[in-house]
Amino acid sequence: MTNYNLEEAELIIWQIILSVILLFTTIISITLSYDFLMKLEKKEPLYDEKEATDILIFNRLVMFVVAGIFIYINIRDKNVKKKYNFDDEFSDFQILASIFSFIAALIVLYVGVNSNSNVTSGENPTI
Repeated sequence: MTNYNLEEAELIIWQIILSVILLFTTIISITLSYDFLMKLEKKEPLYDEKEATDILIFNRLVMFVVAGIFIYINIRDKNVKKKYNFDDEFSDFQILASIFSFIAALIVLYVGVNSNSNVTSGENPTI
């Protein structure tokens, strides 16, 4: 393998790890949404309010950190391609998209931390 391939492979491994983490955050988001549905239907919920809020904030914090790491990966990917003279006309778009995801994750985290009621009602598993 060339140095370029090794550096790109490392970035892809990080992307896979982060994608698996996002998969788990999506599963957690689904359980939180199901918990809220149970509360609406006056059935026994999975979590009490404090647990649901703590899980929600933790989940959104993980999404925020992952979004930040994706910015770093996309910038590093652009630099690796530039270093080895590979032209990637879409790398700036990838960086911009990851910045937008980071901003969205920040807003969702802010709402989760500062919301006083029904914080799980607006749970969104995507960033």
